[in-house]
Formats: sequence, C-alpha cells, structure tokens
Amino acid sequence: MTHLQIRALGKLQLQHDEWVVSSFPTHHVEELLAYLLLFPHVKHSRLKLIDLLWSDCSEEQGRGRLNTAVWRLRKLFADLHYTCDDLLFTSRDWISLTPPPQVHIDFVAFESCERQARTETDPARQEKWLAQAAALYQGEFCEGIYADWCLLERERLARLHLRLLGERMFSAMQQGAYDTAVELGQHILQIDPLREEVHRALMHCYRQLGLYAQAMRQFHLCTDLLQAELRIMPLPETIALFSQVAAEQSAGLRQKQGSADPHAAELQAAVAELQTASDRVNDLLVKLNM
Repeated sequence: MTHLQIRALGKLQLQHDEWVVSSFPTHHVEELLAYLLLFPHVKHSRLKLIDLLWSDCSEEQGRGRLNTAVWRLRKLFADLHYTCDDLLFTSRDWISLTPPPQVHIDFVAFESCERQARTETDPARQEKWLAQAAALYQGEFCEGIYADWCLLERERLARLHLRLLGERMFSAMQQGAYDTAVELGQHILQIDPLREEVHRALMHCYRQLGLYAQAMRQFHLCTDLLQAELRIMPLPETIALFSQVAAEQSAGLRQKQGSADPHAAELQAAVAELQTASDRVNDLLVKLNM
C-alpha cells in the first residue's frame, strides 16, 4: 500500500497513490496545513490559529472561518482517498496534526538524513546520507507562503541546505574528487553567489585539475561580484591563491614558449594577459593596505 506523501520543500503538495493535490481551495487552507505540519503533535489553540490567519476578524467570525478551513482540509484528504482520522484531530478548543510514522514528509526526512550523517564516522556512509538529504531538498520551504513563521523556517532550512552542500564539497576535495567538488561549488554559488570561501575553493579545485585559466576566471568573477554587491575587495588569502595560480600558469607558458612550439605567438599573448592579471592583483593589494 502506498502511504501518504507530503512535499513541503517547494510548493506544498500531497500525494496518495495516483491522487495528487497541488492546489488549495484558499490560501488560508494551505497556510493552515503548512503551520500544522511545521508544529505537529501540538494541540494548537483555535484562538491562536484565528489570530495567526485572520488577525483582523472578531472571534466569532474567526471561528467560522477556521471551521470552514478545517472542513476544506478534510475534504482535500478525502479527494486523495485518504482517511485523516489518524492524522487530524480537533476539539472545540484546539486543532492538532499528528502524522503517523508511515506518512512521509520531505522536510522531516531531510533533517533526519542530515542528523544521521553527523553520527557517521565513515566518510562513505556520511556522504550517502548527505546525498539523500540533498536529493530531498527540491525547493524552499512552502513556496508561496510569506507569513513570518514560514519565512523563518524557510531561511533556516535554506541555510542547512547550503551547509550540507559545503560539507559535501569539502569532503570531495579531501578525497581528491575535484570534478565533484566543482559541481557542488557551482551549485552553492547559484544559490548564494557572494560566498567568497566557495569561490576560493573552486579556484583550488581548478588548480588541482590543471585548469589555471578557469581558476583565474573564477577569481575575477568573485572580485567583480564583491565589488559590485558589497563594495569590498577579496580577502588576502583569495588574492594570494590567485597570485600562486597566475605564477604557476605563467611558468608553464614560459616553459612552452621556450620550446619549439608552433603556437608561440598565442603563448606570448597568454603570457602578456597573465602580466595584466598580475598587475590587477597588485592594485588590489595596494587598495587592501590603504
């Protein structure tokens, strides 16, 4: 038998067998379900829920609207051909969502995998749990809901996801899996492009892979972003790494230039470009010391 699956990482969605609910009759019904999912096994006061969802209503109006929202929520589960008698509990004074163990909730599983990874001492098993957690994170928590409590949880889970990706990247670098580390680093920067430590880690990976030009482009991208968005210079360690990369590539190009290479003119141009890049680094160092 297929159990109820609830997806909250991304747009809130319910699925049971082949039946899926991805749209809700009202925004308040969706928000009520999201709040109950976030705080399960709790008897929430009806007055508190009314204040949360309809703060501008009288108590009498709020009770009527809450009763309607609960009725519509029960109907959603009926549309899924799922009885919610073991899931949703109500009384005159409170409402509680108590999912049984067989109900799969993605953000709960996400955090469970992340916690399990932290208990592992074997790197391979730890990576397995971290990869499972990453696969569950298909979007931000309850996209489309902008209540304060939801925004706080969305930010918390997003930060946890970024930390998880960073741990996987660091682990891949330790194991010498630089191609994998590059993919993870690029993923992180798609989410948060101002993470200088990730730009620097990518530069290191490209350097280890012999992709010096790519490492230099990563530095310039990092520099441009930091200056445009934060009006700051890269950290000295980032600039120092760039200088090392530039020096290593320059040495390699000069070695080739000294040989009978049919592309000598191209190599000369590349060396000149490296000199220009080196001058830019020196300018940055001057600014940092001002």
